[in-house]
Amino acid sequence: MNRSVVVHALPELTDPEAREIVISDIHGNLAVYQQLLKKCRYRHGVDRLILAGDLVEKGPENLALLRFVMEQVRTGNVWCLMGNCDFTAKNVLFSYRLPFLRSVITSRQSLIMEMAEALDIDPAGMEMDEFCHRIRQAFLPELQFLADLPHVLVSPDRIYAHAAIMDEEHFGSDFREVMTTPFFLHTDKQFSKPVVVGHMPVSEYRNRVIDFSPVFDPARNIWSIDGGNVVKRSGQLNAVIFQGRNVTTVSADDLEQAVVLKDTDPGVQIPFAMSWNHRDISVLDHAGEQSLVHSDWLRRSFWVPDAFLQSGSVSEYTNYRMPAQAGERVSVVLRCQDQVLVKHNSILGWMEAEALALPESEDNDTEQEPAGM
Repeated sequence: MNRSVVVHALPELTDPEAREIVISDIHGNLAVYQQLLKKCRYRHGVDRLILAGDLVEKGPENLALLRFVMEQVRTGNVWCLMGNCDFTAKNVLFSYRLPFLRSVITSRQSLIMEMAEALDIDPAGMEMDEFCHRIRQAFLPELQFLADLPHVLVSPDRIYAHAAIMDEEHFGSDFREVMTTPFFLHTDKQFSKPVVVGHMPVSEYRNRVIDFSPVFDPARNIWSIDGGNVVKRSGQLNAVIFQGRNVTTVSADDLEQAVVLKDTDPGVQIPFAMSWNHRDISVLDHAGEQSLVHSDWLRRSFWVPDAFLQSGSVSEYTNYRMPAQAGERVSVVLRCQDQVLVKHNSILGWMEAEALALPESEDNDTEQEPAGM
């Protein structure tokens, strides 16, 4: 297999009213993608829309999302990049790394499994070569669309990649570098032209307050925009909109909404947060439905609701108390008796339940005691 980095050049936008909108890591979440386009006031055929990889996999509507995007590309100024999750299409097309492919598609919501369900076939009951052959026969246009996506897009003003570039001249010696390099914001490289990437949820770069909004590092000239859509229960889909010298950001999620009933001001705080990449803990004690844990990374012990515990780890947890004003709307992530974990302006934090007009749904309810937060 040719492992060269495929690069496509984009022409200059000549319409002064046109905007360049970039979104990454949709992960088959068609409803939120459409919601975000509406919030951006996206104008199909006028604005240039760039989808920076991971169109599919892990989400609820992978095949429908893919076909929606294919139609956008056919009829408008829409450009897509290949992400590491999109590469499953090449695995099927070329019967490549079949044991790995089987393990991936059977362990998560997957485009390939949606295709298999439409054909009423199951990889558990057949050889993977035959399985891939059947999928290719029925879904060749969809697979070919993903397999033909470039790894880097270069416009006159910016460079786009899914995860990273190694330099501004050759971008990388292997497409895997461009699609999978983690923590690109921590690179020691500096770029003359802004580089826009997804792949790594931006919350992983924060260790005090969990914030899902896009990050720009002016020293390195890098935008990191993955809001953790689908892969984090409190995540969101981000868009960054470039128009001339102006840059704006917009986000969307599928969380329930609550209205703030009264002003809340927690005062001075010393917040901390547990991210997925630093999730390891040891359990010291347990009381009710909460546990006292210790994090070597944070160098501290703290009580945490058991809803955040999983196999010796804690992630997406924060002790931050959310300030808010009456009448504002917040996204509801999790309810723990008289405490509610909410997201407001892309930031995660706790509020008293009595300060919120909560939706009637019981889906987010848990019985955890919130003591120790």
